[in-house]
Parts: sequence; structure tokens; C-alpha cells
Amino acid sequence: MTSTPSRNCLQIPVLGTGGTISCTHSPEGDLVPTLTCADIVRQAHVPQGFEALPHDIMSIDSSSITLPQIDQLVAHIARFYSPTPAGIVVLHGTDTMEESALAAACALELPCPVVFTGAQRPGDDAAPDGPANLSRAFAALASGELSPDVHIVFGDAILPARGAYKAHTTAETAFRNALADSGQEAPSPGSEGTGSGSAETEPDPTSAPAPPQIAGLNVPIVTTFAGDDGLLIRALRERDGAGSDRDGAVPDRDGAVHGLVLAAMGSGNIPTAVAAELSAWRADRSAQAGELPVVVCSRVPTGGVSFVYGGSGGGAQLARDGLRSGGALRPSQARIELLYEIARGR
Repeated sequence: MTSTPSRNCLQIPVLGTGGTISCTHSPEGDLVPTLTCADIVRQAHVPQGFEALPHDIMSIDSSSITLPQIDQLVAHIARFYSPTPAGIVVLHGTDTMEESALAAACALELPCPVVFTGAQRPGDDAAPDGPANLSRAFAALASGELSPDVHIVFGDAILPARGAYKAHTTAETAFRNALADSGQEAPSPGSEGTGSGSAETEPDPTSAPAPPQIAGLNVPIVTTFAGDDGLLIRALRERDGAGSDRDGAVPDRDGAVHGLVLAAMGSGNIPTAVAAELSAWRADRSAQAGELPVVVCSRVPTGGVSFVYGGSGGGAQLARDGLRSGGALRPSQARIELLYEIARGR
């Protein structure tokens, strides 16, 4: 559903994508998306002088969102740039909210704040939290205090998208920020050459380039574990194949791997067997199909990567071998950043 805007109010487009905030119980007791974006907006408080314009983009369980659907969502956000609204709200499932939010931050030069929110309890719950979260998102935009970046407003938290992660499966304040928890600043992607602009150099939405497309890219996440013999890396290497295009580029075919994120142990260490398999794979790729970019994150929720340990699987050696640190980003977000880096280089 699309609403007709009023000329006398500041507009806030609200993009619905599904998720728990749109769900009610089926006769069998399952949660299924039944509420439209307009249904949800009607239950929220819109500050005086502002108008919420609901738009249903898709209706999915966010655990099943695909890269083409992330591209689609990013394109819809960009569509509402002009005329520049007071801000844009995205209703999204919590399972992958941190990924879609960072995708928008990486892909777009934002002229206004974008806020992602959702719910932990369905719309027909005795105490649904979705309307309150949407009301908080509207209030945050109405305050005029949000920068032209991507934010997550959820429970009593307002967080920058970069560094955000879901820290609790059921709590009302479900999200935290790994960068803040690790004692680090959480800069917008714009400060690193991608994503949002600053207030001093607000982008012109009418001249913004088309956002890069990540559909078709394959960047898996591999989690290491005690006793890991490198089987998962070996399987990816075999699937990736030894062949390459004549120009040496990574072929766009099923199974081709364009990059890799490792969820390593501790401060960024992997078992020696995994290191050996990865080294052999990267040597093959370097000789035949171009470098395989690898980003190392930690399985530990906060603290981040510090390449200090020796040995073939130690972080210090991984750094010497050309693997990159994901810092305190969770693996899910490091993957999104790597996807957009690769997409921009295609």
C-alpha cells in the first residue's frame, strides 16, 4: 500500500519488508506475516508535523533474505531520496537486520537518516513491541538529532548500523554495538570512503550514482572450532574450482567464491590444519584466478581481532600472509562490507 503525501507535513516513508513486526499467529500457532505496513503504522504514534507514508516492499522472514532482495531493498531506499524526506524507516526482521542495515550504509550516500526497526513479539501478542519501536523510530527522526547515516532503533537503544549485532533472541532491547562494546568508535561507512556523507557535504540525491549490486557474489562465512581439520575450507576450495576466465578474473559461475570471512578463535587465530588448507587454496587462486580476499573476525562477541600470536595459524602469521582483520565487527557485518568492496571492484 502507498499513501498520498500531504504538502503540509514532513514526510517519513516507511518501507515494510516483513519480519515479526508484521506477523500474527496462524490457526496452527505459527507466526506468519499478515500485517501490512499501513496496519503497523496505524498502531504507532507519529509526531505532530510529520506524516508516515507506508510502502510494502516485500513480506519475508528475514532469515531467508537473499542478496538480490537486499539489492532490491537498497534500491527502494534510494528511490525515496527525492524530495529529501525527514528520514526513512525500514521495518525488518531481526534475524538479519544488522546485515541489511549495514548494506544500506555501504551502498548509499544518504541525504537523510535511515532507521531500521522491528519487533521481538508479533502483532497479536498481548503486549506487542512493534508499535512502540516504530513510535521510537519516528521520535528519533523528529528530534532532528540523527545524522544522515543508517541507525537501528530498537527497545531503548539507538545504535549506528555499523557494528550492530543481535545480542539476545527475545529481549526487548535486542541489539548492541560490537564496536562500542569493544571501546571503539563506530564511524559511519562514509568516513571510510563508502556509504553516507556528512552534514557538511550532504549528497545530492538527484545526482547520486546507482548503488552497487551484490547479487551473484559468493562470500561465505566459515567458523573455526576445536579439532577443525580444514574440511569446510577444503570443500569450498573444491567447489570454487581451479579454473578461471582467460583474463584471470574470478568466473561468475555456480560455486565460484569471491571472498571469505573467517570466524576465528580468540583474538584471530585458526587451527593449523585450517591455515594449511587456506594457504593452498589462496596459492591456487593467486596463480590462476586472482587473489582470494579473506577477512578474519572473532567468534567472541566483543574485543575484536588483534594479530599477535605466532605459529602457522596464529594471527601474526595470518597477517603476514595477507589476511585482513575485521576488527570488532561481527562476521555477518564483515561479510557485508567485503561484498560491497568486491562489488565496487567488478
